[in-house]
Amino acid sequence: MALVLLVLGAGLPLLDTALGSAGKPLAAGTVLSVGVRRDGVRPVTFTVPSAGWVLDRARSSLTSNVELANSGVGLSVSVVVPLGPLDARRLWNGLGRIVAVGGRSRLHAQPVPITTAHGLTGLTGRLAGRERAGMATVFARDTLGATVTAAGPPGAYQRLSSEVEAMVRTITISAPS
Repeated sequence: MALVLLVLGAGLPLLDTALGSAGKPLAAGTVLSVGVRRDGVRPVTFTVPSAGWVLDRARSSLTSNVELANSGVGLSVSVVVPLGPLDARRLWNGLGRIVAVGGRSRLHAQPVPITTAHGLTGLTGRLAGRERAGMATVFARDTLGATVTAAGPPGAYQRLSSEVEAMVRTITISAPS
């Protein structure tokens, strides 16, 4: 848990100020990249499948996370830089503890394997809470990982769940050099 908390809390750039506080509507097909730049490239990328998603500039930091919203559903993609060995199961367990601390939701105990269109493997499962439904997914490579959470009112999440899954299935993680 300390690893994930460290990643989420450490290195927040002054970029938040530069991004401003207004939301930015995203076009279908927009590719977003997150993480510390290496050779001009951020290591975690994903594609927004359709219009209607808005980038929350005030809650996004391109070096660590991106927050999107659509019709009451929030989606967060965060980069995880491990201090030691990283695997999807440990990352899932750590994310579960962090989600529980927030008090609004909990992860379903038994995640299932997921593979992206680019062959990246991870774990995914339900996220549920009082008047909230959603999902969480984790991907871990030896030197870098990513977490995705999406949740909102049950009806809104149900309408957008296929778009959320489509975004998750586009995630790539480039190994740092």
